[in-house]
Amino acid sequence: MKALVFPGQGAQYLGMGKSFYEEFPEAKQIFSIAEGVVGIDLAKVCFQGPQEELKKTSTQQLAILIVALAGLEVLKKRKNILKEVSYLSGLSLGEYTCLYPAEVLTLEELIYLVKERALAMEEASLENPSSMLAVIGMKEEDLRKKERELGFYIANINSPHQVVISLSREGKERVKKELENLGARVVELAVSGGFHSPFMEPAKRRLEKVMESLKFKDAKIPIVSNFTATSHCDSSDLKRNLLNQLVSPVMWKRCVEFMVEKGVTTFVEIGPSKILRGLIRKISPQSRVINFENAKDYFDLEKEG
Repeated sequence: MKALVFPGQGAQYLGMGKSFYEEFPEAKQIFSIAEGVVGIDLAKVCFQGPQEELKKTSTQQLAILIVALAGLEVLKKRKNILKEVSYLSGLSLGEYTCLYPAEVLTLEELIYLVKERALAMEEASLENPSSMLAVIGMKEEDLRKKERELGFYIANINSPHQVVISLSREGKERVKKELENLGARVVELAVSGGFHSPFMEPAKRRLEKVMESLKFKDAKIPIVSNFTATSHCDSSDLKRNLLNQLVSPVMWKRCVEFMVEKGVTTFVEIGPSKILRGLIRKISPQSRVINFENAKDYFDLEKEG
């Protein structure tokens, strides 16, 4: 059994998607459609930068989305991959990417929705100055015991020993020091705010209005939600889960465990970088993970037959 998974923020790098764009007309068309929807030359941003532009939440989410969709379009057209897929999922932004292959939204609707999500999150970050820290080497249950005492929110449960927290900027150094004293390795993430926490309540309110303007359809392929760590097809559930995801922890570890329990043995990660591969291997070492982030990956698949 196979699942497609899509990355979230942090997967970006200069040059991502360029080989898709140059080798496959259907991938180039995705970039063209996106430019028409958002008025940004995302091909130029992805291939040439500048790096500072690619770091902005409002640009970064769109860029990662489009590269993932370009890769997906190649596999759809040339390998008919969706006929082999039992589940769709993604990390944070990646869950939104699922809406297109599941036929919940049209391509244009999804691009518009992600543009609005990114802007809403960027504005919420200005309203509620906050940060995110990756905590490595400390279990979720141990962190939960410190959550209220130290004043942070668990934001992502990525793997057995990697949890991301959101917290106010003013408390960042104090919390970092406390967790390091407990034996954890703590790394600040290069993001604009404390995502997947109550800091994003303004973004949730704004995005809810945007979603009301779009006609969500039931999913043709079940989507495993970051909020519930179970699969959903009903359009109302999908909307509710995506909104709740903004202000609640992303339970990626449990999403992977759910799919494995349901019989998934192969995960295909579509999009830039190999972040999900690393996390999936830590969660489920027996699972096979295939990466699809450039034209070489496609030609390698062709050689394998």
